[in-house]
Amino acid sequence: MLPYCTANGSLSLDPNGADGGLQGYEDFARRFGLIYIVVGFIFITICSFVLSVLCRPPLIQHSCYKLMTLSTVLDIVSLINNAVIPGIFSILNIHHCNSGIWVSYVTQQAMFVWLMYCCTSEILALNRMLEFANKKLGNFLFEGRRVYFWFLVAFSYAVAGTALVPNKFYFYNTYNGYFALYRLSGKFNLVHTVNNFFKLIFLTSAYPVMLFFMHRILKVDGSTKITPLQLKVSIQALAIAALADLTSITYVVVLNVSFGPNTEKYAGVIGELIWSSLHGGSGIIYMIMNNAVRRKLRAAFCMDVKISPLSEFTIENRTN
Repeated sequence: MLPYCTANGSLSLDPNGADGGLQGYEDFARRFGLIYIVVGFIFITICSFVLSVLCRPPLIQHSCYKLMTLSTVLDIVSLINNAVIPGIFSILNIHHCNSGIWVSYVTQQAMFVWLMYCCTSEILALNRMLEFANKKLGNFLFEGRRVYFWFLVAFSYAVAGTALVPNKFYFYNTYNGYFALYRLSGKFNLVHTVNNFFKLIFLTSAYPVMLFFMHRILKVDGSTKITPLQLKVSIQALAIAALADLTSITYVVVLNVSFGPNTEKYAGVIGELIWSSLHGGSGIIYMIMNNAVRRKLRAAFCMDVKISPLSEFTIENRTN
């Protein structure tokens, strides 16, 4: 018998299945599972469109755009992990107790991608902060091919965060619509909690520092030392970080605060939709604030709009 399962193959929230298992929520699971899939495909479409713009030359030549491209790729993978796959599992009633241990491996993969996304967000915040606080150091750390070293850092962070959780057993709660990041011992998953709070603290600290040095440069030297590209890309990163902070706080509150019995069963679904809104919201922010993405969007719906890659880069340097 697998952990967090009962003897009759029902999903359980107890490592030994002593709680009798979860049953009777199949209709509820199918309803929110369909919502997950619809929301996931809408957000994936938006993020895929944004990715098609960010990864194009010559924009991709900038280190910040390389990091934004990686972040957007992880947004898309995360939306598959936290919306499409959970939706399918809930609709078809697939969990590790009735379908095998591979379901747990899918969940572990989703947490690996989340850890990598968190680290990438922190690296982008460091890149934007150093752009104004210490440009020489920023160039030394991120200029040219050195930016790819940070891709390896993000991957290594996810490997370490996965390895540091002893006797982990992650699985998807099909009936309440959330990922259970448990351990076989039933003890608290400290690594996941520390990761989430460190991301919250780091982003909340780095971007105000960025704004302080940006203001000081503008106040002392005017706009001569800050290009429009630096300014607008940094504001976009700040907006996404603010969204990340908001969703992280809301997610923690929803999944940890006690609610009444009538609303308790919705907490997991709300938390999962909040998680999806972080990744989908990043794509929406780029569509609203990034000139290159907006022009590409207009070109997709207005056949008379003609933009070459070179003109796109020229305009982006002037206004982004």
